[in-house]
Amino acid sequence: MAAKELPVVPSARPGTMAAADMSRLREQRPVIDMGKCNLCRECLLYCPDAALREDKNEIKVYLQFCKGCGICALECPTQAITMVGEYAGNRGFIDK
Repeated sequence: MAAKELPVVPSARPGTMAAADMSRLREQRPVIDMGKCNLCRECLLYCPDAALREDKNEIKVYLQFCKGCGICALECPTQAITMVGEYAGNRGFIDK
């Protein structure tokens, strides 16, 4: 059975599956282009950390729970999610 044929179970509320702050592990973060997003909620279903949530017709990323795996970007059917680097500048300092 292919992974796409398995039933999809809705994820829990953000933060309920994460044991700790994941922001220190992350090298990339998801950025959502709401102009491309059709609110299909595929990203919510596939996020292993429940770091995404729909709020007022918009998908929000809770970065404290996101480890930057990029599954949301891979599964987005409209390519509305882009993974961008956490680091900025030529010396690699964290841009926070």
